Amino acid sequence: MRRTILFLLLLLGLGAHLEAALPVVNRGSIDCTTFKKAVPVWAQGRESEKCLMLFFRQVVWAGDTRGAKIRLTCSADYRLTVNGKFVAHGPCVAAHGFYRIDEYDLSGALRKGDNVVGIEVTGYNEPNYYLLAQPSFLQAEIETDGKVCAATGTDFECYDLKLRKQNVEKFSFQRPSTEYYFLDAHSADWAMDTHFKADSCRVFLEPTAPKSLIGRGVPYPDYTVHEAVRTKDSVYKFKGNSTGFIGARVTVSEPTTLVIRFDELADSTGHPTYTRLGVKPFVTWELQPGTYDLESFEPYTMQYAEIVTPKGSCKVERVYMRDYCNSDVHRGQFNCDNSRLNRLFEVARETLRQSSLDIFMDCPSRERAGWLCDSYFAARVAFDLSGNTRLEHNFLQNFLLPRDFPDIDKGMLPMCYPSDHQNHNYIPNWAMFFVLELEEYYQRSGDLQTVLQARQKVYGLLDYFKPYINSDGLLEKLPKWVFVEWSDAAKYVQDVNYPTNALYAGMLDAAARLYGDSQLHSQAERVREAIRKQAFNGQFFCDNAVRKGGRLVPQTANTTEACQYYLFYFGVATPSTYPELWKKLRDEFGPERQQHNAYPQVSFANAFIGNYLRLELLSREGLPRQLVSETIAGYEKMADLTGTLWENMTPTASCCHGFASHLIHVYFRDLLGLYKIDPVRKVVTLRFVDSGLSHCKGVVPVGNEEIKLEWQFKNGKRDYKLSLPTGWTSRVI
Repeated sequence: MRRTILFLLLLLGLGAHLEAALPVVNRGSIDCTTFKKAVPVWAQGRESEKCLMLFFRQVVWAGDTRGAKIRLTCSADYRLTVNGKFVAHGPCVAAHGFYRIDEYDLSGALRKGDNVVGIEVTGYNEPNYYLLAQPSFLQAEIETDGKVCAATGTDFECYDLKLRKQNVEKFSFQRPSTEYYFLDAHSADWAMDTHFKADSCRVFLEPTAPKSLIGRGVPYPDYTVHEAVRTKDSVYKFKGNSTGFIGARVTVSEPTTLVIRFDELADSTGHPTYTRLGVKPFVTWELQPGTYDLESFEPYTMQYAEIVTPKGSCKVERVYMRDYCNSDVHRGQFNCDNSRLNRLFEVARETLRQSSLDIFMDCPSRERAGWLCDSYFAARVAFDLSGNTRLEHNFLQNFLLPRDFPDIDKGMLPMCYPSDHQNHNYIPNWAMFFVLELEEYYQRSGDLQTVLQARQKVYGLLDYFKPYINSDGLLEKLPKWVFVEWSDAAKYVQDVNYPTNALYAGMLDAAARLYGDSQLHSQAERVREAIRKQAFNGQFFCDNAVRKGGRLVPQTANTTEACQYYLFYFGVATPSTYPELWKKLRDEFGPERQQHNAYPQVSFANAFIGNYLRLELLSREGLPRQLVSETIAGYEKMADLTGTLWENMTPTASCCHGFASHLIHVYFRDLLGLYKIDPVRKVVTLRFVDSGLSHCKGVVPVGNEEIKLEWQFKNGKRDYKLSLPTGWTSRVI
């Protein structure tokens, strides 16, 4: 009878317990690094089994629920529920052999009396760029009245309910298995019924090897639930790109296979272009008759979702998204008298919110990997919006925790991490961005300990490059995947690649400043001088030189826009040393060149990263009017189409890419006028340059305080008001 009532109340199906998140659970500790009693456990002999989902449950009696909490971690993914209601998803990603502990306050989730605490855990054991292929385990304990009342190792029942299909294809090369479920009217009982028993599905748990545990380090996610609007019979649209757990409430009248497929874009018929990225963007449920609240276990990114079922077998009552996004991006504020800029600022904020959950992700859709280079740009924005470096610390810490990376060459850093690289691939020049970001991280945080911890890896990287230095001092014939950007610049990397060598010079200088090594400064300048001598063809710098008959021959016809920006950004060229080239780049390149194709021999740059380097160069030269016009011309179409910023200038790849949020840093620095914020010395440098705006104001957090700046430009005069935290000073340049 009880199960019948639950059925009628629409509380059935695997996702039946997945209702609106309880905000109170997000107030857990982010620094917990140990358990009082729990030990790691898993199903006996099944630690390495692929795509195995187990269902852990514990009935907990609560009198006074104040102070109740749970601590937990696992090797891949968990979903935590209390009495069938969604509480949280986790944990944070960490380096190989390390696991981050989440701690949640359950005061608002528990009720007086008996409660069912449920934890779904999936161990994937598949190499990918997101959830590491490591033996599966769960370690969890529940605390009430200041005492541990249940812990893995002595408590918790565990069931293999076989609700998720194991033998399925991967979502993408960079992510683990797709989701495929088998549900009936009683599939959610395990999470809600205090008297639930399924002895035939119960598994014997055994302790696993002890784990190296570390703190979560970053705030808990934003789990906001928002609805999609139906645009066609089977297609639903969110306001813009959304990232999280796709959910639907459905009633099926006969045994039915239901598929939700999705993408960031729709085709000309209004259906999601789910084959666009070469991934498998769908979740599948085989359902017996009944009413279900379905929700994916893994997070995805989409604007359009289509529900595919046999005609007449399914009634859809709602489609929604439970966000799984960064909650610490809202303190920074920007507003000016140009509404188009204000909109782009908010679109950039949304891009970072979806792309930086617990590390700086490449994108939240195809892979969710933490890439170097991307993070160099995104980390600036994260600090601008949150006032802290917690996320960046996690990101860098993951690279520093392992003693080495056995799947790639000694001294090299992974191009993205945490990730599995069993194909032994890497991008040698991307590792250089680790050093560049480390220097900026130190300037933002003053965290000398991390800089010192990184010294061995930085010098290991420098040693890695030594065998590839030729007689000119340039890197030649670097192995693996030498990558410049997604344009023709990626074609011209054979033998000596000049953009890579310019980046190398930048890395040498950064390492020299970090560790007081003047020899590295001298080496960097030798690299720059060699590029100047070899690469300039009279009009432009060419991208590479090829060794022929023992002689290095610059390929003067291989010229790309991205190459020019690399060489200017990393100090090989300056507007004063190459004034004619700079004038061409400034006045005849940029978004408008796409229309009339000036200098067709120079291949166009793309968003990642050439066009963002261009914005940096315009900033250096104090050209905010051009920044305004070019960001509107280049990125407003992205705001219109997806509400997020893209990997490419065209919608041919990810349409929500974390690095692209760098527009926020540009607007704070070059339009608002907060040119440099030094949180270590507590100094703000202001620079006001004519941007064409008449009014601008903004707030940038620093720690728990804020910097506020507002100005008006009227009748040729600028009046500004600056509010600084106690102990801070300012200067105007």
